[in-house]
Amino acid sequence: MEILLVFGTRNQTLRCANFLRAAGYAASVADTPLKIYGSCTLSVRCGREAFSYFCEHVHAFSSFAGAYTADGDRYARIF
Repeated sequence: MEILLVFGTRNQTLRCANFLRAAGYAASVADTPLKIYGSCTLSVRCGREAFSYFCEHVHAFSSFAGAYTADGDRYARIF
């Protein structure tokens, strides 16, 4: 399952992607879909394992706005 991590600042988006990669998880920076509000227009794409790891360290990212899963053109907020 692909998960989008959405942040309010580009700096923290890039920091999160680097944080997950440094921990050995696959993570990439992608454009945030227009249907998701409250973002800096960039988000981090990752898998379930990376998301679990991120949840343990979410306190380090003050501009974290939410996590979403994609089902076609619909997005569901999961965190």
